[in-house]
Amino acid sequence: MARVRVAGRWLHTFTNVSGLRWRHNADGGCLEASWEISQRPSALASPTLRRGALVEIFDGLTRVWVGLLSEPGEASSVCRATSLLSVTRHRLAMTSNLNDAINQAILDGARFTNPGPVPPAISTEAPEYLHDAITAAATGAGKRATVRADGVLRFETDPTTPDYYVVPGVGVLGRADEDYVTHVSVLYISSVSGTPPVADGTAVETAADEAAADVHGRSDHFIDIRDRGLLTATEAGWIASGFLAKAGARLSFTNSITLTGDQLRTIGGQRTSLAQVRAGQMVRFMGVRTPERVARASFDVVIGATDHEAGSGQITLSPLGLAARNLSDIIASIPTIHTALNPNPGAGATAA
Repeated sequence: MARVRVAGRWLHTFTNVSGLRWRHNADGGCLEASWEISQRPSALASPTLRRGALVEIFDGLTRVWVGLLSEPGEASSVCRATSLLSVTRHRLAMTSNLNDAINQAILDGARFTNPGPVPPAISTEAPEYLHDAITAAATGAGKRATVRADGVLRFETDPTTPDYYVVPGVGVLGRADEDYVTHVSVLYISSVSGTPPVADGTAVETAADEAAADVHGRSDHFIDIRDRGLLTATEAGWIASGFLAKAGARLSFTNSITLTGDQLRTIGGQRTSLAQVRAGQMVRFMGVRTPERVARASFDVVIGATDHEAGSGQITLSPLGLAARNLSDIIASIPTIHTALNPNPGAGATAA
C-alpha cells in the first residue's frame, strides 16, 4: 500500500488520504504528486501541511517519490507537491563553477544532495538561473539531470538494456516524424568587443547522425543559443552533440500506453510493483506491430514519464519521443529560452 509522509509525519494518522498519484520524468526525476485530504479542522490546522515541507511517498518500506509540498490544500481538499529541483528555477548561479553553485544551493536549504561528478558548465556572461545552468551542462554532456526518490542529483545517460518487458500482444505505439532529428545546428556568439562588451560575431556549430539520415532521410533542427553570451566553438559543439544525443535520431511516438501488473514484467519474468516503475528505465515490447515492419519480435523504449495512482492497479508509460497530440502538450512543446536546451523528445525506440 502506498502512503504519504509529510515533514516526517504519516498523513493517514490524522486525516483521510485518497486519490494519491505521482509522476516521474526522465528529465528531472520525481516531477509532481497530488492527493486529497479530508476537510476536518484537525487536518487543515495541522502544522505538518505547510508549503515547502518534505513530501515522501512509500510503497511498503520503499520510498518511490520525494519532493516539496507546493499546495497545502487550504482552499480545497487537494494537496500538490513538486520536484526537489524546483527551487533551482528561482535561484541564481553566482559562479561559473556549476559544482560550487549547486553546493551553495544545498547549503542554503535545497533538499537534494550532490555527490558529483558534475558536467562542466557551459559559460555565460552574466549570472543565470541555476536550473538553466544545470540543463545546459546536462545537454552539453548528452545526459539528463535527475533527482529520484533517493534525493540525489545525478547526471544520467539513457539506458541501453531493458529493466522490464511488456507481454506480447499488448498495445501498439504509433510513430510520427515531426520531432525526428538527424542534424543539429546551433547559432552562438563567437566574439565580443567594446566596453561594456557587446556581440561582435556569430558562428554555427553542427552535429549530425549520417547513419540515421541514410535510413529515414535528413531532418535539420536549428537552435539559437546567443542568449548564453560568448561561447567557444568547443562549448557550442558540446551543446549541438549533446542535444542530438538526447533527442535521438529516431522517429517519435504518438501515444502512451496503460498497463496492469500482469502485462508488465521484470526481464526475469516476475511481476513487479507498479509503484516502483520510474521514468528513465527501459521497457522491451514483445511481439508488437510497428509501422516499420508488419511485425517485430521486440523493440526497446526508454520511459519518458510515468503516471501512477495508488491502488489503481495500472500505470501509464509515456515513451521518450512522445509527439504532442493535444492542445496542452502542443503549447508546452513550443520552444522557449528555458526549454531550447532541454529537448523533448529524447531518445526513442531502438531495435532489441
